[in-house]
Amino acid sequence: MTYLRASEIGCALDCDLYDGINKKTGGKATDDAPIINAAMAGATADHPITLIIDGAALISGLFLPAGGHWSIAGLGCGTGFFVKRGTNNDGIHNGPPEVAIPFDPGPPAPARGQNVSLSNFTLNGNQGDGRHGNSTSGTRQGSHEAWFCGINLMNLDNVHLENVVVVNTPAFHFRLSNVGNVTAKGCVMQSFGLSTDGLHFDGPANDITISKCNFSCGDDSIALNCPEGFSGNISRVTVTNCTFDSLSLMRLYTTYGSDIRNRIDTVSVSNCTGTLTEAAFLIGLSSGSVANSVASLTVSDCNLTAPAILGMAENFGDITLKNVTFTPSQEHVVWNKPITNRLSAFLRPSPLYGGGTCVGSNLVLENCTLVRNKDMHAAAVILENGSNIANLVFNGFAMLDSESFAPLPGLMMMGRGSVDQLVLHSVSQSNIQAAVSADGFAKIGSVWGEGVLATQWEFPDAVMADGVPYISASSGLPSIKIAGVVELYTG
Repeated sequence: MTYLRASEIGCALDCDLYDGINKKTGGKATDDAPIINAAMAGATADHPITLIIDGAALISGLFLPAGGHWSIAGLGCGTGFFVKRGTNNDGIHNGPPEVAIPFDPGPPAPARGQNVSLSNFTLNGNQGDGRHGNSTSGTRQGSHEAWFCGINLMNLDNVHLENVVVVNTPAFHFRLSNVGNVTAKGCVMQSFGLSTDGLHFDGPANDITISKCNFSCGDDSIALNCPEGFSGNISRVTVTNCTFDSLSLMRLYTTYGSDIRNRIDTVSVSNCTGTLTEAAFLIGLSSGSVANSVASLTVSDCNLTAPAILGMAENFGDITLKNVTFTPSQEHVVWNKPITNRLSAFLRPSPLYGGGTCVGSNLVLENCTLVRNKDMHAAAVILENGSNIANLVFNGFAMLDSESFAPLPGLMMMGRGSVDQLVLHSVSQSNIQAAVSADGFAKIGSVWGEGVLATQWEFPDAVMADGVPYISASSGLPSIKIAGVVELYTG
């Protein structure tokens, strides 16, 4: 490994990271990009290079070896890069200046290089307004050919991001396209406006670990967007101990109505907190995904404020919400047509893309709590547009009110959706009047579970499974079906 200290290879390092001016004279800072690009150009597997950025550099884009085997290590606060006005490119990427054009080339994905590490520095993307920042194309995000990202890494395995602060970007803070074995730890992303995703992954991508990051973005904090870039499946994503203040915690989608139909599997999010304006998880853009397209998602030990936890617009396999506290808030939500039902829920049609139909195999809510801070209707699950869930399981669910509010009319709102099997193992009936409205039971195949009777809600005899105690809507009495025949239940 060769170590190059920026101050020793001729870099002026005279830039103020806040506004890009010369911190010594107040005039123009020196563009250090040509020196850094030349010094790093020789990085190879046999000759890896680490740049130690020991000051603040103005850059007109760092375009580093496409195949990887290079690192940038800062010295913490006050060290890093400011993207020069009129750069009209990414702040940092691997490959020549035009490598990101076209932005979404489509399949096939090329072979991957490897081994890129970024740590302990700040990058100011100089967002501007399309005329006075990085982009002078007239469009803030970039040009008609490509958006300008803070850091854009493509076709790489073994990417390590640690304690990198990226702010004020025209478009995505980090874009990672066709990547594998990615770790992001302790990173901070802060920008305003749409298209400023935090960690944006295009397919294919695999084995991603994100921890202790802070997201304050005008768009998705984390995006798993299979059809974009070279397009492909995204697998094995773990997110832990992060905080969020953005449009969504995570977007997951596998198709957008074209012939591209990918899959996402094994996504886990735990020990996270945040406030989201559209939904914690925006799943899908439109109907037409393959069965179980989002194959598995587990969310555990999270405290989230949003219009919904799951905003659905495509199919899913197994989704488990465990120890999730949900506080409904619709302060900045945008409802797009044809949405008519605007209630908050753990799962509901996506506020942005709610016209689609989704079919799900299994949804489990375990020890989940809905907390109301004001008198507003909400539900655990809202199904519309012909959507269906095969198995819907409640194994610990409660609603808590900060004051005395009107009770919810139902745990679920069926609308034009259906559930094949509703399982109630443990549900607190406090502040909830019924499992579903009386006409909603026609859209449920069967009900069972050890906690049905304890809810004290009434259920139609026809919907109940054999051997399950319940309160009969016909008689108002504890009942049980034996071989399809309703009998009085005596315990």
